[in-house]
Amino acid sequence: MIKRILGAILLLGGGYCLYEATSRAMYHGRSLMGDAFDPGLPFAALGRNYPMDAILFLVAAWGFIVGLWLVITGESEPEGAGPRGGRIARVMLVNGLLLVSTLLVALVGAKAKAETATVAVFGVVAAGQIVVGLILLLLSFVERPKGWISLIVGAAITLFGAGVGAAAFVMGKGA
Repeated sequence: MIKRILGAILLLGGGYCLYEATSRAMYHGRSLMGDAFDPGLPFAALGRNYPMDAILFLVAAWGFIVGLWLVITGESEPEGAGPRGGRIARVMLVNGLLLVSTLLVALVGAKAKAETATVAVFGVVAAGQIVVGLILLLLSFVERPKGWISLIVGAAITLFGAGVGAAAFVMGKGA
């Protein structure tokens, strides 16, 4: 019951953050508005109020994803039958997802030509997450028992995020 209530609270919080992100994008994207209706305007204006609009958008997405997961799974597991094995791999999976989210916030700031120091903060956080993710990847290989799904998906997401971060660093050095 608690998981469902927490999931509903996260869904409501995600909805509110989506409302805030959309209304801020509409306000800051007034110059992009034309005579015709454009449902993609909040996405086109993403980054005009950097970093708040990108963070609100990601909090809304995470609120919806985690809240929906908590509501759907509910109390389906019997008492004391928690997930077995693969704890390090699950932490690596969550770290990889947060890494990709941090890189998305940095990308929005770079595309919007935001203040360099602000974008650099998200880049440094992403670099730290890459280091932690690679350490967790090595630790999850020696973990017993293994959580294979978390290990495979988490490794793919972590390595993808590390590749994107490295490519962004190399491309940024050349500019």
